[in-house]
Amino acid sequence: MNALLYLLISFAAVIVLIRLKVNVGVSIFMGSIILGFLFGLDPRDMVNALYASATAWETIRLILIISFIMALTSIFAQIGYLKDMEKAVKELFPSPKYSLAMLPALIGLMPMPAGALVSAPMIEEVANKLSLKPEEKTLVNYWFRHVWEHSWPMYQAIIIASAITGVAVREFSLKMFPLTLIMIAVGYALILRPINAEKAIARDRKEGAKLFLKATYPIFVIIFVSIVLGYDMVYGAFTGLLSALIPYFKRLNKWEIAKHALQPKIVFLLFAVMYFKYLIELTGAVEALPKLILELNLPVVLVITITPFLVGLMTGISFAYVGMTFPLLVPFFTGFDKIALAYLSGYMGMLFSPVHLCLVFSSEYYKAELEMAYKRLLIPALALFLIGLSYIFLL
Repeated sequence: MNALLYLLISFAAVIVLIRLKVNVGVSIFMGSIILGFLFGLDPRDMVNALYASATAWETIRLILIISFIMALTSIFAQIGYLKDMEKAVKELFPSPKYSLAMLPALIGLMPMPAGALVSAPMIEEVANKLSLKPEEKTLVNYWFRHVWEHSWPMYQAIIIASAITGVAVREFSLKMFPLTLIMIAVGYALILRPINAEKAIARDRKEGAKLFLKATYPIFVIIFVSIVLGYDMVYGAFTGLLSALIPYFKRLNKWEIAKHALQPKIVFLLFAVMYFKYLIELTGAVEALPKLILELNLPVVLVITITPFLVGLMTGISFAYVGMTFPLLVPFFTGFDKIALAYLSGYMGMLFSPVHLCLVFSSEYYKAELEMAYKRLLIPALALFLIGLSYIFLL
């Protein structure tokens, strides 16, 4: 019980600090310190944990991927790809607001950390012309970035869930695909539809397709290297960066690219998040949660709902709530409806996690109030969960 209490206190501290306008990275770092001391770690242990998390390949890999992506967005801005993308959207869609969904969804096909950071600058031009508030930009980018995570078989969570439950990846993806459709429909009805936008008068779809491919080909290079060829995302992101950098090398401002790629606030935020996650693992807090909930002898449906939700909330990663809770919940998985319920519940926790990089980075990029972003997320997320439950009961 203490493990759950300590986790809740550290999360509450993070949320309070964010509400007090403290930098998100600093808030998460302070939450990490509080978590460590609550679990009885002395200052030496805390420093050793900080060093271990900062030098771990997982952290270095994440920083490299994000830096390559940030560099790529700087190149996009310098060579006019973002303008080309805006023109392409005008030709391809009856209303520019549909690009607000399509571009994050395209990035969502790549299972990469902080993918919302890639699509954030892509939709910014259109979002500004539609006079969206920072919190609205954050919501639309964050929401549509994650529509595929229920069913796209390239996501680690799907592969791990398939291996644990014994359900073939193809069958798992097909049965979960309606949740993707539900999330798209909810996003359209509650996020896109209310946005006022003029309809395009004339469209040249052929020209639009050409411009779109020209402006997004580095993204397709990343998809090809990382998904089709199967190399680690760090190599995909680096190759995508080179594919945009080399053709325009002479005319690009390299200092501007480097400055944009290695922003101190973003790098520190990455370190803070990884430190928090490392301390959670070091203390064994998350691993203790499922066992604690099982010991409470709650109804099966509540166990299947609460356990993945809490782990998703604590970690902000889909494959974490699957990998940590599904092995313990297997005895309760008497049908696919129970599996889908556990997956959706964990997904909801992940969606609201304050250490979910996509949410944090989207808010940081658009300079949105994280509290307001949460408030805007609440109704669509609740609709997704309730409609998703209706589908699951049909199973």
